[in-house]
Amino acid sequence: MTQQQNTLQQQVLDRAMKDEAFRQELLNNPKGTLERELGLALPAGVTIQVHENTPTTVHLVLPMLPASGELRELSDTELETVVGGAAASSGHHTASGHELL
Repeated sequence: MTQQQNTLQQQVLDRAMKDEAFRQELLNNPKGTLERELGLALPAGVTIQVHENTPTTVHLVLPMLPASGELRELSDTELETVVGGAAASSGHHTASGHELL
């Protein structure tokens, strides 16, 4: 998920927690509600599902697996492998303990 998608999702969740009418609209007509609120038309083949957790039901959403060959973000380990250890000689570290080039 992109940073923009994360931000939009968080804004929608925040509003749904404060505005009961908006929350019910999302539950009853998620695609139409989002299109209206975001001012955009989602593609015809896209389905939006909104699920509400209850005391006895919790929903877990798994992210979509990347398609074979699809671009993805490299892990720290993969980045270190690509750099070939060049950072190890710099001796400069970030606050998270990662070395700077």
